[in-house]
Amino acid sequence: MSGGVDSSLALRLLAELPLDLSVLFMRNWDPLLSENQDSDSAPSPASSASAAAPAAPYALSYAPAPGHQCEWERDFADVRRVAAHVGVPASRICLVDLSKEYWGRVFEPAVGVWERGGTPNPDVACNREIKFGALFEHLAPNHYLATGHYARVRRSAAGATLHRATDANKDQTYYLSQIREPQLARSVFPLAGLRKPEVRQLAAHFALPTAARAESMGVCFIGERGRFGEFVSQYTADAGPAHLVSPAGEQLAPSRGAWHYTIGQRARLPGMDGRWFVARKNVGAGGEDVLVVPGADHPALLCVELAAPSFHWIAGALPPQLVEQGRMRALVQVRHRMAPVPALVVRGTLTPDADAGGSGVRVVFDTPLAAVAPGQVVGVWDGEQCLGSGEIARTVCADQARSCSIDVLGGDTGTAFIA
Repeated sequence: MSGGVDSSLALRLLAELPLDLSVLFMRNWDPLLSENQDSDSAPSPASSASAAAPAAPYALSYAPAPGHQCEWERDFADVRRVAAHVGVPASRICLVDLSKEYWGRVFEPAVGVWERGGTPNPDVACNREIKFGALFEHLAPNHYLATGHYARVRRSAAGATLHRATDANKDQTYYLSQIREPQLARSVFPLAGLRKPEVRQLAAHFALPTAARAESMGVCFIGERGRFGEFVSQYTADAGPAHLVSPAGEQLAPSRGAWHYTIGQRARLPGMDGRWFVARKNVGAGGEDVLVVPGADHPALLCVELAAPSFHWIAGALPPQLVEQGRMRALVQVRHRMAPVPALVVRGTLTPDADAGGSGVRVVFDTPLAAVAPGQVVGVWDGEQCLGSGEIARTVCADQARSCSIDVLGGDTGTAFIA
């Protein structure tokens, strides 16, 4: 349980069944250990996140926006209130401190991606490494892990598969796309068939203490941040002098560091006419500048192809069609809640020597997709079934590509884009 309404209702629904229930609460981010708002006596921030998780207060000059600090004590108090309301005894409620695992396996790698100019997804990594990774070590044999995720598990003799929930707007299979089949087989998602308004209604019907609690929209276990770029800056090396530059190479404004910007983000340039958008990072002679372009439909913003050198298949193996034919049609997402788009998934990567053990794939979009960033996660679906996902290492946009015909399934002809 997290303390939110979704996991609260999941517990209440399970309490209707003859089950042996225990409640686990994870503390994955402790502000007292990982950040300190007292800057008067603070040493300078670490130059990077390469150190191990701090064992003593880690002084930082960043001050979170008022009201947005993640307060695990409040969350745990809500968990205890809901558990008591449902009838779970206090002896069956356990706080599991996974802050060290979260720091080393989720947050530290994410900071590395930010420093390199990418856009990581800590929520996908958290599910893979923590919720359905480290937490499973605390489960007793033959026990299942139930959560408040909006997703569905189907079980058969061939194993467990992951499918979309009824509520398409809340569906979280994208965030679960890197868990493994053995963990999925021991997972239960009681909210699979419910829509969010129904969850709220049922929570109120059962008088759950968290029925009216606001939904968290921040990074997994870190919470919402008013100035997220400044928060990340406390853990990164000094960016050094850099600029926002035009396609012609003209320096338009100073850059605050690559992690302050996201591909597709509106760039506010004083004195410049029109609407400008962040299109690419790591440009310029030293790779320190950020490319901005005029107009949301600029070719530099439209991704035609991407590469994911290390792709995670939930089943633990490539789909048979990809093995036999080397390519397959699929639905693809690069962000949570985006409408899935059709694409061709091809075995191998844009750079063969970067293919991690033959697990890499290329994704060629039927229609160019705007604002795709390296570091993001690309998920693949066969209809409603989520097959897996991988981190995007490289994108090819319309301004970089030349096209050529390739044979696709059924003898048809498709288009590949080559940088």
